[in-house]
Amino acid sequence: MVSSEVQKQRAIDTHSEQATLFASRYDVIKQDPYQNCFVYSRKRLNEWLDQFLPPRGDGLEMLDVGCGTGYHMARYRARGFRLTGIDGSADMLRQARELNPDIVFYQSDVDRLPVAETAFDLAFSIEVLRYLPDIQPCVREIHRILRPGGTALVTAAPPLQASIYPPVNRLAVALKLKSLTALKQYFHSAGELERSFRAAGFQDVEVHGVYGGAMIWLERLLPASVMPGLLRGWEKIDRLTADAPVFRHFSNMFLVRAVKGK
Repeated sequence: MVSSEVQKQRAIDTHSEQATLFASRYDVIKQDPYQNCFVYSRKRLNEWLDQFLPPRGDGLEMLDVGCGTGYHMARYRARGFRLTGIDGSADMLRQARELNPDIVFYQSDVDRLPVAETAFDLAFSIEVLRYLPDIQPCVREIHRILRPGGTALVTAAPPLQASIYPPVNRLAVALKLKSLTALKQYFHSAGELERSFRAAGFQDVEVHGVYGGAMIWLERLLPASVMPGLLRGWEKIDRLTADAPVFRHFSNMFLVRAVKGK
């Protein structure tokens, strides 16, 4: 059996190899957020994050756990939040520093955050839990670094997502398919996530469905030129269904909003 540390290092190595690719993907959001399924998913996520954050962050300390290329940090830095970034990949941090030259970054394991207890008002972690064999140490660390009343916004991958990606991921890993990233990922139900965050000490925990993934397979089959129109039309349905009580379990991404007790 492959150890947890080896799995985490594989995720770091894979993201180091893809750092330039991710930076280019995020650049596309400014041009057309409906251009493909990836940028559409980030458009939807941004809207959810903004629901739970104040319009201005002047004086508020925010930590990005697994900051990647620094795209999300740049968005909130422009709104006055005081940010710190942490990532395990030196290549991702290189991209993040270029985009955010005036922010402090640390290269570190997300299970052992190199920052003081109760140092931050807010923390977010985007697409990190899906690469952790055990999410509990990271969730506990996020709780530790938040001040009383602080909010965490953390994404996770549902096991029942409509894109059927969980079994596809297992197949890609087993067969080492070149067309898909052969990196094992981990999937968590809404109930599992709520229990994990409450076990870490969070009191108020909500799990939301961010967007549906039904378009992902169409994107692989149809010409790229038709996707913007399809995604614009799909968004009307997506807004109604992605976080509906039953349908949220089939969404392609969960967003956990968790508040630390005062």
